[in-house]
Amino acid sequence: MKAKRILLVDDQKFALRIMRDVLAPQGYLVDEAGDGLTAYTMAVEREPELIVMDLFMPVMDGVEACRMIKNDRRTSSIPVIVTTAGKERENLVAVFEAGADDYLTKPFSDKELLVRIETNLAKCETVGLCRQKITDYEVLLDISQAVTSTLNTQEILQIIVDKIAAHIQVKRCSLTRVLEEDGYGLVLASSDNPGVRGLRIDLDKYPEIREVVRTGECLFLHDVKNHPLMDGVKENLARVDFDTTIVLPVIYRCEVIGTLMLRAAAEEGAFSDREIGFCKLVANVSASALRNARLYEKIREESDGLREVKERLELELREKGVFETLFEHASEGLMALNVRGEPVYVNRAALEILGYSRDEALALTLQDFWEEESFQEAMENHMNFFLGRDFRKKYDLIFKTKSGEKRCLSVSVSDHLLQGNYVILVFTDVTDERNQQKHLEQVNEHFKGLDQLKSNFINTATHELRIPLTIIHSYCSLIKESDEGTLTERQLQYLDAALESSERLVDLIDDMLDLSRLDSDKTAYHIEAKSIMEPVREVRSALAPLAERSGLQICLEPAKEELYALFDSEKIHSVLTNLIGNAIKFTPKGGEIIVSVEKCGTEVHVSVSDTGVGIPEKYIEKIFDEFCQVKSAAGPKRGSGLGLAICKRIIDSHNGRIWAWSVPDKGSRFTFALPLSTS
Repeated sequence: MKAKRILLVDDQKFALRIMRDVLAPQGYLVDEAGDGLTAYTMAVEREPELIVMDLFMPVMDGVEACRMIKNDRRTSSIPVIVTTAGKERENLVAVFEAGADDYLTKPFSDKELLVRIETNLAKCETVGLCRQKITDYEVLLDISQAVTSTLNTQEILQIIVDKIAAHIQVKRCSLTRVLEEDGYGLVLASSDNPGVRGLRIDLDKYPEIREVVRTGECLFLHDVKNHPLMDGVKENLARVDFDTTIVLPVIYRCEVIGTLMLRAAAEEGAFSDREIGFCKLVANVSASALRNARLYEKIREESDGLREVKERLELELREKGVFETLFEHASEGLMALNVRGEPVYVNRAALEILGYSRDEALALTLQDFWEEESFQEAMENHMNFFLGRDFRKKYDLIFKTKSGEKRCLSVSVSDHLLQGNYVILVFTDVTDERNQQKHLEQVNEHFKGLDQLKSNFINTATHELRIPLTIIHSYCSLIKESDEGTLTERQLQYLDAALESSERLVDLIDDMLDLSRLDSDKTAYHIEAKSIMEPVREVRSALAPLAERSGLQICLEPAKEELYALFDSEKIHSVLTNLIGNAIKFTPKGGEIIVSVEKCGTEVHVSVSDTGVGIPEKYIEKIFDEFCQVKSAAGPKRGSGLGLAICKRIIDSHNGRIWAWSVPDKGSRFTFALPLSTS
């Protein structure tokens, strides 16, 4: 088995060495990179099976590198496992949004690293196989649709070989009708030269075809020119442009009536088991077409008086050969029913689901298949179909298998009545899927309960903390006011620090209570159409004295017209107070604060701009996250980190939007949008 290549990405050489020492003894080929940009370049060039990448690195971090890898079609399917320290967990959301497949928390054990790598490799391989199978089934469906779309046998055979050659990418795919008793064959279709149809070939010059006709088994020749079977025709192979050949028998009623031959060059590689299995299915599908091609040739050679026989054989091709072949190999369960609900045809997949043999299934009625709780609904829908009334095209029913087991099947009803007054049911076993959905719903309800417990705990804890904190703050204020003359400078400093800390804690508790109320949906919103300028003017007037004490002025730029929006006055008061208060807090003396209102399409935009310290670019995307605090030496002491999160919750509840723009050391602008009211 080919060794799998792993790309390790970390700016710490020690970490790379540890992971390499774990992976190399397991047979993995290990490549290393020290930053995200180098990792992306190596991923394109080396095509590793998996990438293990650190979150924070110089030049380019793990988020951007993962985004580049997943956005490039050449590397998008490579699994990416991100390694991160515990304190970096908050950045995992961005990593998964960028397309990461898994993560490991540092420090991790050797076993955990190997298990994660093996799991993701297995998942990737499984997904690849599923995609290949889907592609195979799509091609088979195309072939099946082509077969049913025309009565021209020659056209059907040409479509089959063209589809196979394009899907498997071989130099030539051909269908040959074998006339063993006469010692020759007729090439009926070839992908590389449609004009060769009807070409007569001497079977003595094609020992591979004779061998398949003799054994009835698939024949695979890896090195055609040097294979012992081809010794007698080596001179004919000197100038051929292929090295590998696979010949499959086309069997009709236990008789080899033809062959499906594929030829490939050495650079195109050997045929995989999946490709061989696909070709066998197509060979089975081709049997009826090839058989009818033979019959058609005989009929065409006879007199016009046999025209009726020819039409009957074509009808057999359409109604029996194609119908039975396609239905039998369909991956879903198929059942043809008459008006009495009696099955007249059941395919192999349906028999496997229900557990009956074909004879047993055809001897039953739908009443025997359906469980009691689904019988009434199913029969009503069945009768509505045949009476031309409205009927359900897709729904779930409970079937019972031969063993008595109840299974949930997703049933689809065909749109049209088939010739002969039949309806087709297509069904898939979704028992496990429905059970998983039910389990997920139960888990979701459980998590909702845990979330409610969290909110209740925060609410209770903050209420309990509020009273002692208020008492501490009051006593400290009283001591400072009554004993200021007797206190030393250091004691006053201690009191000021205690007062400031208690005020910050009270603010934090208030914010947590607000956030808890928002989370628990206990906050009632009274949303109505109002002038947006009312809360803007009120908050500006309330905060103007605070701005003046800080050496600032709040300028108001109203809209050119009176604008009405849908909002809750109290909640928008809170948002404006928070945004303008932050502007005052982070703008140095002599700066400028501007509040502006404007109409933008179907929204009203309210912006608060300042000339303060600004926000670093890396914080812009997460500034509205809970407990996010901008680390800046130029700004004031940090707050609770909940104010902007509360603003976003409020604006989101109004079906609005809120965003920020900032340039460090030049200022910031916070804008929120509310739905415009036309009344």
